[in-house]
Amino acid sequence: MLACAVLSIAAPLRAQVRSAPDSILKARADSLAKADSVTGSLPVAEVPVLTEVGMTHRWSRDSLFSSGALTLADFLDRVPGYASLRGRFYMAPQVGSYNGDVSRVRLFLDGVELESLDQRGGGITDLSVFPVAALEELVVERGASELRLHMRSWRGPDRITAQTRADVYTGDNRSNTFRGYVARRAKNGFAFQTMLQQRSTDDRRLGGDGDATTVFTRLGIVKARWSLDGTLLRVRSTQQSLTLFNLPSYLATGRELPRHDHVQREAYLRFGMGDQNRGSWLQLIAASRQNAENTPFQSANGSLGFARDSSDTTTTSTQYVATAGWSSPRLRLSVTERLRRTSGQFLHQPSARIGADLGRLSVSGYAERNPFSKVTSADAFARLQPVRWLAVTGALSFGTTGVRSLAVDSLGTEGEVTLPVARSARGDVGLRLGRLWLQAGGIVRDSAVLLAPRIFDRSTPVVGDGRVLGATFTVVGPLFKGFALHVSGVRWENAGWYRPQTEVRSELTWRYHWTGKTRTGGFDFVLTGDTDYRTASYVPALGANGTLVRLPTFPATPVGLRAEFTLKDATISAQVRNILNVPYTTVPGLLMPGPLTIYGVRWTFWN
Repeated sequence: MLACAVLSIAAPLRAQVRSAPDSILKARADSLAKADSVTGSLPVAEVPVLTEVGMTHRWSRDSLFSSGALTLADFLDRVPGYASLRGRFYMAPQVGSYNGDVSRVRLFLDGVELESLDQRGGGITDLSVFPVAALEELVVERGASELRLHMRSWRGPDRITAQTRADVYTGDNRSNTFRGYVARRAKNGFAFQTMLQQRSTDDRRLGGDGDATTVFTRLGIVKARWSLDGTLLRVRSTQQSLTLFNLPSYLATGRELPRHDHVQREAYLRFGMGDQNRGSWLQLIAASRQNAENTPFQSANGSLGFARDSSDTTTTSTQYVATAGWSSPRLRLSVTERLRRTSGQFLHQPSARIGADLGRLSVSGYAERNPFSKVTSADAFARLQPVRWLAVTGALSFGTTGVRSLAVDSLGTEGEVTLPVARSARGDVGLRLGRLWLQAGGIVRDSAVLLAPRIFDRSTPVVGDGRVLGATFTVVGPLFKGFALHVSGVRWENAGWYRPQTEVRSELTWRYHWTGKTRTGGFDFVLTGDTDYRTASYVPALGANGTLVRLPTFPATPVGLRAEFTLKDATISAQVRNILNVPYTTVPGLLMPGPLTIYGVRWTFWN
């Protein structure tokens, strides 16, 4: 009896002893979390309602780095209809064509349009310059006539504890990347963050190497209902000269793309009110942009095929952007007034956007007026999914006639070129088999005036192109036991300017997550293999007698492999490009590199 009484008293005492520390720890954790939290967050630029099926072209901060992409062109290679034109490795010039038009790729950073300020590009943006590491999110809006890249810059965590991160990569061709992040928020609303990056490659045999230093800094004040912040992004980039090759004979032609050294600066002051996910919101931005070229002036050289360089080596641009909108879980509306100051004049660029997600039906629309070409354009998107296993998507684009000042001869002389009415359309039908989406469709682009990617050859002429038709297909989704497949491709009725007849990109990914009973919480391992098959495309050139000549590329199918191992806050990654060492070009005469290995670590600290 006495023993039973002792046990009956001891049992609840033991229960109290066990539960008391648990409640204390929980209360302490709640207190620490409350003390570390802040009110409000920095604003973000609006992004469109995406209507694609299976896989949208949208990358978050983590997936930006785990994708293995080194430049913006690496992301766009996954979009059907896009074809990249690369000088060599990631420090060399890179542009891309969409449906055969190299002027149909537009960049927006936090709502500010980043039109090309580099005089050597002829209005075409070099996709190798912008630092992907400064982004928090990337959204590709795939219209029927153009690609719009909506980029949100890195904002840092919404907590008081400072976050730091260090990335170190090295590899072949003396490729080195050193990157550091620091971000901090304060209880009074003060926000600070900075990122420093140094990248370099060295290829003295074929060229195309270089180095770039990036500084990204933001200071701001964040309150519950409003915020004010200033941001600076500065990139100092040097691209060494490129040697052109006669690929069949593997001999240098004696021509080179000259060295290019420039500083690109993006700076803006932003005021934001409201939340873009619900209710009304407002953003006001004053942005200043500058591109300063430091390479010597180069006169026309007919023997090398280069036109006269620009005499104005510093180009500036000012934008004042006012955007107001209203959002709900199903509907989004916004209007934007973009005021540009150029050559002492103010030019208005109004635009409007609407998006609705109604479950089985999603629609989106965008319209704007371009003050430079006097073109008014509109895009419409739609997705209809009446049942779980069937979906129909499509997009339409229309643009009025306009006039644009372009280089019209081999010496770079500019003249006004009339732009025809621009009409494009695409559509896809998707069937779902288990968790895998199978899609097939078509795309049509009306006749167009194709700008020249003069960044590779300043004598490349502007050409006209007729109506083109193509068929697209996509296979995307998980397979089994951690395997996933992503295959997309396009086949045109024929090969054309900046447009291979057939291009297919494939990725096979295997993911493994081990949830072991350890303090680290297990680990993640990702292994991906990819191929990029493309046939020959053509670049226009002027012959000795002024006739138009087609310069073909040398096609091949490079194969790549990448792996990532993540343990808690550290990630070890490695990738190999062109494992099989196949020779190929995406720009005539510019031989792409053989096997290239890059490996390194990303490590995040909370201190």
